[in-house]
Amino acid sequence: MRDLIREVQIYHIKWNEEENIPSPFITCLANTEQNLYFVLKDPMKVVPGVKIEIPAPPVFVTGPKYKPVGLMFGKDHLMIKVAFHPTGTYRLCGINMKQTVNSGIDGVRIWGADVADLLERLRKASSYDSMARMVSSFLVMKFDSTCRPKEPIDQVAIQMLDPLCKRSLTEWASAACLSLRQFERNFMTRVGISPNLFIRIVRFEYALRTKSTTNKSWSGVASECGYTDSSHLLKEFKRFAEFPPSEFYRHPTSGHSSFKTG
Repeated sequence: MRDLIREVQIYHIKWNEEENIPSPFITCLANTEQNLYFVLKDPMKVVPGVKIEIPAPPVFVTGPKYKPVGLMFGKDHLMIKVAFHPTGTYRLCGINMKQTVNSGIDGVRIWGADVADLLERLRKASSYDSMARMVSSFLVMKFDSTCRPKEPIDQVAIQMLDPLCKRSLTEWASAACLSLRQFERNFMTRVGISPNLFIRIVRFEYALRTKSTTNKSWSGVASECGYTDSSHLLKEFKRFAEFPPSEFYRHPTSGHSSFKTG
């Protein structure tokens, strides 16, 4: 299933109850990730605004984000994350990915009693290894029974994750053996967002990684990552993070802080 799934990760973090600190909170910035989550212990809450906390289902599928989404975790956070390639979720689940953008879908809506049964078995598992085996077996079963066949657009979507690739949308469509209109329509269904927005978010993520791993100034990051100038990066940053670059290190952000979850 390597054409569908990038990796399976298990996070288990406990916060000391005696310290009397608030529940851990991070902000997921705009990203291209598509994930399947199993939350096995304390529930996780989605925080779309001030004083708004929405409990997330214990099993859910998420799509890409073009705006920040806040997440609040319990004091005993045990979660399994299955990270898909850009069209992997569509191929495995057969759902229109537009309904997952900036949000998620309850896994029970997709797989019914099968995933509810898996969740109960995961909660009774005695080790992380056994959890990983259970999830892998479940995904293989669904792959064998419902997976859609691979098409050229699926490989193209993976290639588009390269922030240094300078192909035009017309060139990407040609590589997918589709007209531009067909490519844009199929991409929206399989990924959830337009190809152009996808490319912009890929570049934004590249800018964040560059800033996090180098000593470059923001103007240097803008030049490195293909923005026309610093003001272009500032505009995109406010669009996808909703705070300016100068506040980057003040925010606990997913994927760019010590708590790396998508």
